[in-house]
Amino acid sequence: MNTNSNLCTWLSMKHFENDIQTKLEKVLIKYDLSPVEFSFLHYLYDQYDSKASLLEIKDSLKLSSAAVSRMAVRLENKDCHPIVRYHSDDNQKEVCLQITDSGIKHFKEAFQVVDKSLDESFASSDFQNLRDMILNTNTTTKES
Repeated sequence: MNTNSNLCTWLSMKHFENDIQTKLEKVLIKYDLSPVEFSFLHYLYDQYDSKASLLEIKDSLKLSSAAVSRMAVRLENKDCHPIVRYHSDDNQKEVCLQITDSGIKHFKEAFQVVDKSLDESFASSDFQNLRDMILNTNTTTKES
């Protein structure tokens, strides 16, 4: 089997992603956040006014409405209360979330360790090898 096959590249990418996920889970324990919760806070932090509707978050994070709703409840109940829930002024049926000042502080602290962990992962020989594998992957399509 060709070691540069698309299948091998895809499997290597999945393995590398799983390794990063595991590292992030470990470094985020200290902040009582999962990687998805961290992404949730990042999305809110990155918005112009630090707020967004549940639907916007759902679409951005590619999660179900139920998963976003559950995660919002978990975040609301954390000790540092990183988010608040409210109804839109424009549409009372629309549920929105805003990152709080304590949530911004918590996110920024967690961001420092996440960024360091990602720097280490992307500087690793495993990533360099994966990058080379991706660049050498056969992207031509075969006709049936």
